Amino acid sequence: MHIRQYLLQKVTGSDLHARRILSGASLLIGVLFMVAPLRAIGGDVFATNAQIPPNPAEPLLSSTNTESCKRKPISSPIALFDVIERALCESPQSRSAWAEIKRAAAEVGISKSAYLPTLSADAKYVYQHNNVTQLSGDQLQSEFAKGVNEETLSLGWVLYDFGVRSASLKNSQELLLATQANQNASLQSVLARSAKDYFTAQAANANVQSKRRIEAAARENLDAAAARVIKGVAPITDQLQATTALAQGTYERVKSEGDLRAAIGMLAVDMSLSPEETLNLPEMDFGALPDTLFVRGVHDLLEDARQTHPRVLAAAAQWQASLANIHFVRAKGLPVLKLVGETDRSNQPVGASLGQPEYPALTRNNYIGVKIEIPLFEGFNRGYQIKEAEAQADVQEQALRDVQQQVAVGVWVSVQALQTDTENLRNTDVVLQSAKEALDAAQHRYRMGAGNILELLSAQNTLSSSEQQRIQAQLDWRTARLQLAASLGTLGMWAMQ
Repeated sequence: MHIRQYLLQKVTGSDLHARRILSGASLLIGVLFMVAPLRAIGGDVFATNAQIPPNPAEPLLSSTNTESCKRKPISSPIALFDVIERALCESPQSRSAWAEIKRAAAEVGISKSAYLPTLSADAKYVYQHNNVTQLSGDQLQSEFAKGVNEETLSLGWVLYDFGVRSASLKNSQELLLATQANQNASLQSVLARSAKDYFTAQAANANVQSKRRIEAAARENLDAAAARVIKGVAPITDQLQATTALAQGTYERVKSEGDLRAAIGMLAVDMSLSPEETLNLPEMDFGALPDTLFVRGVHDLLEDARQTHPRVLAAAAQWQASLANIHFVRAKGLPVLKLVGETDRSNQPVGASLGQPEYPALTRNNYIGVKIEIPLFEGFNRGYQIKEAEAQADVQEQALRDVQQQVAVGVWVSVQALQTDTENLRNTDVVLQSAKEALDAAQHRYRMGAGNILELLSAQNTLSSSEQQRIQAQLDWRTARLQLAASLGTLGMWAMQ
């Protein structure tokens, strides 16, 4: 049975006031039931969620054919891709950028909702007591006490506003584009940082292995010097110098192990893990290097970066949003044409005149029409708001130029660094091979009695320095390659191959 009929049947005909209250309550309930379906679909009626990535890392991980941001056990040794995926998904920086997109998408929905009408309901159920007493007599005295209910349903719909809504929508759409570009830039920053920390940890691990080899070589040299001293063919100073070299090698090995622990802790933090987390890293690959086919003519790289870098796209969108805001502020000072309507009902008692008894009544008011709102004078506020909006647009335009210059400088510096590090990496291979052969020869000569301890220790130190140069050159080259891709705004998982 309909709820209105059910409520009215529960009271007797003599209980008129109760019937009126229940009648009004049933009307309000009916309005709520009518509006409920609209609220149910109102979560995303303008489909703004389509502009929101399903997870914080989707823009960079969508092409990897994996279930992005699904928690998986940490592999051992941990792969670079696993580090980056976890960093992209868990980093506060990437999650903050993701939340900004949600906020900006909601702003677009708010701007679109301004094109739709508004409908509001108002209901009042009170107990009213009126008492009028004439001080000089009782001819005009009146009094009533009863329940009063009022229900109102109001409609409003902006028909024309000289572009206020369209400018607001343009502004919110451009700001959404800016947040999407900022998210891409943030993800590239997180990717570059975590990849660099991964390579740094690998280099620290390779450095530990190198220091251990040097320490072992120093121990062998000490044994050889001690044997020669015992035989009387070498002075005791040879053994003392070899002992000093071994102590220095041990010092360097311990220091390198501390650096490794610090690097692994930094990598764990990148993955939103505790710095105490134990991570097992694969050995540093000194074989074939990743390609640099993305490096073309410097002029072409500069032009592409000025047009396609996420930071440039974000600044350009913010500039366009500020231009739309100028139109919005101007249009806010122009007339607005609205469709308005209202229906209300009240059981407020009425009296023929003062002092006469109140009589029960049911009042209904209905109207529909158009309303024009014309702002005539705002204390010169509008003119200053327009000046402010125009100045803000100038600020955003210069910010765009500044970002373009910064991107160009970053690309230029990164290209030069990559070219330098590529050449140095090739040179370190030659230096390291020569240093190994020199140490082998010096050790052989010293054991045979043809060499001296200074020649042996010098060759040992040269090999140690050569290994450090090669490890650092490998790290610098990989970092420079990542930095160039980041400067171009094209850094992605392809760069990890």
